[in-house]
Amino acid sequence: MVGFEYKGVHGSEYGIYCKTEKRSLLPALRRREFEIYGKSGIIDIGNNDYAPKIMTVKLTYIGANLVDLRSKARFLASWLNSSTWGNLIFDDEPDKYYLARVKDGIDLSNILMAGEMAVEFECQPFAYMCTSTGSDPTWDEADFPWITDIPWNMVRSYQFTATGTKNFTFDNPGTQEIGCNSPQGSKFDIIVSGSWTTLELTLNEKTIEYTEADSGTLVIDNVNMEVKLDGANKLSKLDGNVDSFLSVVPGENTIEINGTGLNITVTIDFTPMWL
Repeated sequence: MVGFEYKGVHGSEYGIYCKTEKRSLLPALRRREFEIYGKSGIIDIGNNDYAPKIMTVKLTYIGANLVDLRSKARFLASWLNSSTWGNLIFDDEPDKYYLARVKDGIDLSNILMAGEMAVEFECQPFAYMCTSTGSDPTWDEADFPWITDIPWNMVRSYQFTATGTKNFTFDNPGTQEIGCNSPQGSKFDIIVSGSWTTLELTLNEKTIEYTEADSGTLVIDNVNMEVKLDGANKLSKLDGNVDSFLSVVPGENTIEINGTGLNITVTIDFTPMWL
């Protein structure tokens, strides 16, 4: 039996037990391809992406009587029902979560007769680290397990200062690139706090230039392709690879800061993802 938490509630709080029936690591590939009559094989266009994962779990619980079973069944239906995505965390991977929602309806009659039911979760294709690299919780504040994929000192690992040209190397422990083509729930922000006359950031052969002398807190959201300075939209002040923004790749990444009049602190804030 493997327990799980969904939308902040763990099944054990209500005497619910879980058995994983289908929990695939690899999501189905959505292929961009076509066939040509008279030509053997297929034409693969490339740039294939992933479909959502389907994870099936069997829930079992015991009620004192039929009234108790019905009460628990109603709770289960309320807990699992959602029109939005919720965090799904399995006990054997407590450092990662899936964005999930129940795929189909729940058969109340099966619950009442057997005290168990199979639930299909539709999940975004990747697993996310339970915290982002921009957070810096203490041991007591952390609500996640400290394991090898999570650096002990994230400020030192993902934050630096610059008063001139500077290269900074950081690690993405996940297996997936994170950028504008990443699925819903992904995160990759570059946060620049301080002042500058000119500012240019280069990462993995892409460059973003902020074309106005300014000061404050600049947030470059590379997933949603947005730029805000102290909450105000500054997309019009951007130049460079504005059609794709920047991306972080698995493993080692080096960001280069260039500019004049620099007195800034830069935070690399992203959520690693795994297949």
